[in-house]
Amino acid sequence: MGTGPHTSASSVVRTALGSDFEKLHPKVQWRFGVSSADNKCQLGVGVMEEMRHSALVPPPVLWLGGGRGLFPAGKANDVPFTIANYAYVDDIGRETLAFVRRFAFAGKPQGMNSIMVTPARTATPDFALDYLGYSSDMIVHTRCSVDSDGGLVLDSDAPRVLGVRIPQLASALTSAREWWDEGEQRHRIQIDVTSRVLGTLFHYHGWFTAEARPCAASEIPEDALPSTLVERE
Repeated sequence: MGTGPHTSASSVVRTALGSDFEKLHPKVQWRFGVSSADNKCQLGVGVMEEMRHSALVPPPVLWLGGGRGLFPAGKANDVPFTIANYAYVDDIGRETLAFVRRFAFAGKPQGMNSIMVTPARTATPDFALDYLGYSSDMIVHTRCSVDSDGGLVLDSDAPRVLGVRIPQLASALTSAREWWDEGEQRHRIQIDVTSRVLGTLFHYHGWFTAEARPCAASEIPEDALPSTLVERE
């Protein structure tokens, strides 16, 4: 980690949004403005009020996705969870923001890891690359935008595993939204994975609070670092 040239201190989302970054609510700017230059991490705790998936999702897909940290395969309400964010420069010099999520399902905790990077091959990227799972073996292109409430919207295309589209999920698109709840004074998040053919495959929504802490590159935990990440843009 960090052996490549550090070409930018701008966060992944700030780079993707450009001037639109300033349209985000200040609390959302705080969440997604962190970069490798800050030497900080963000640690959040909260509750996923609803986590569900369609009965049309094949059990082998749930087993594989849950086991590899691509998505939580459980179904429940009011699931406690944690989210930790770490910013660093990866081994090929790209600005990186890692998301480490852990869900306290009764009897069987589950995780979901994602690593968002600024593309290296595009001079002025208007999107980010998301590597998903414990081994970062799934990749999606993610477009960033700002909604009318100053929330961040992340729209991802169909996933690829090692550069190959998965036929069963070829039409699946992910839309995530994170925003600041003024009334409750906390962050809120909603994620939907939908298929044009099968409808909603996964749905999660909940809330969390977060705080920043000092974090040098040497202190970033192993589960926030890719284990098999290669440049697949």
